[in-house]
Amino acid sequence: MIKHFVKLSILLTLLIGCASPTTKAIPEENSVFYEIFVASFYDSDGDGRGDLQGVIEKLDYVQHDLGATGIWLMPIHPSRSYHKYDVMDYKDIDPAYGTMADMEALIKEMEDRNMDLIIDLVINHSSNEHPWFLEAVEEFKNDACIKYCDYYTLSKTAEPGYHLKYKDLYYAGNFADTMPELNLSNPEVKKEIFDIVKFWVDKGVSGFRLDATTHYFEDNSEQNINFIKEFSDYAYSLDPDLYIVGEAWKNSSIILPMYASNISFFNFDVAQNKGQLVRSINNQKGHSLANYIMNYNEQIRAYNPNGKDAIFFSNHDQGRSASYFANQIEKQKLAASTYLLMPGNVFIYYGEEIGMIGSGRDENKRLAMPWGEAKGMTLDPQNSDYEKELEMDVKSEQANKDSLFNHYQKVINTRHTFPSISREQGISVKLDDEALFAMQFDDIIVVHNFSSERLTITGDYHIEDNSLGGKARNGSIELDGYQTVILSKSK
Repeated sequence: MIKHFVKLSILLTLLIGCASPTTKAIPEENSVFYEIFVASFYDSDGDGRGDLQGVIEKLDYVQHDLGATGIWLMPIHPSRSYHKYDVMDYKDIDPAYGTMADMEALIKEMEDRNMDLIIDLVINHSSNEHPWFLEAVEEFKNDACIKYCDYYTLSKTAEPGYHLKYKDLYYAGNFADTMPELNLSNPEVKKEIFDIVKFWVDKGVSGFRLDATTHYFEDNSEQNINFIKEFSDYAYSLDPDLYIVGEAWKNSSIILPMYASNISFFNFDVAQNKGQLVRSINNQKGHSLANYIMNYNEQIRAYNPNGKDAIFFSNHDQGRSASYFANQIEKQKLAASTYLLMPGNVFIYYGEEIGMIGSGRDENKRLAMPWGEAKGMTLDPQNSDYEKELEMDVKSEQANKDSLFNHYQKVINTRHTFPSISREQGISVKLDDEALFAMQFDDIIVVHNFSSERLTITGDYHIEDNSLGGKARNGSIELDGYQTVILSKSK
């Protein structure tokens, strides 16, 4: 039914002159994910902290106002830290965020909306207050290592990256002393992890985001790939439609071979303030970026014929993307158009759609979502020290037809209108100018102008969608600076 509706929408658009869509497209593919740091998103009960009920209350915003089709929740499990990457219980919800009943209600509501929910799964390490670690310490202290000692890497001598627990008891913890490394080569630990996976799949989640995958066996690529492949084989045996995406904060030479593990990975080469996207826009090298994306996806398919790229612009570990093009709203819009219309799945970090800012320490990159009204506002994370005032907010962005938010909304609707963008690998197309990014998906061509000047596209092309720019003139197509148009070959 959904597929027929989308085709009808496109047909109606074509019949009225191939201009911008007049209706909101219903997505065939759930390919747009919204990353949420729950504590800073929306407070449903007035205690100053975001919670799962707050996420439920804002599903209309995420799905209908913005157009996202899925949510990635950063860690939600009990933890002593504000960020919650030190998990104390993998099968429970942090009380600050709510209850298991709240989580079940969120899962149910998203399922009813045909939305996907993926959760952060942190299995490189646990909290030093996890019962496994507490048992391991007791066994080691009593020289009675029966089971839990081997859940971690413990030693009687100091090693690089180890922390002292007691006299003559050290443990590996490369991220922090509160996060002891799990011994993923231990079959018993694997069983525990698989049990956690089954628990959440049975609850109804749509997939997982795997944290710190290159640290599983400390940059031993072969062991990391083998472990993730074993993990994904088990997960897909429970539900073949699960979506699993891994963090490997490395360049493409490391990331691409990891696709042999049969999951997706975030494309760090495209993202961040010095990534391919920012450099290409600043240097007006649209065609070069299109070639890069095509080649990258070809390499993904070489390792996994069904592999999908995972594109993002910034996330909770990077400075906010609005600062990449400070005070250059047209470049910010172009960047959004470009990454949101790339092949694979795309991820939006909460607040990115309104140009939210934040940099420096990690807490500053996870500030309270500014809704434009007191209701639902959270406190900023403790220890944040960002001094610039956040002048943007959701309410004012939604009211301004020329805002970054309304641009995100239009671009996402364009993505939904043409589902081949998320399905197809994409083929780079050479047009009249190096500044033109052009990529073909089935029978449409997505074109972005990476220059500030109006450029002319010659050839046998027809406008399919000009909601983001482009107009036909004298047998050619004109595209203003930093704008986007959807074309097809004339028949």
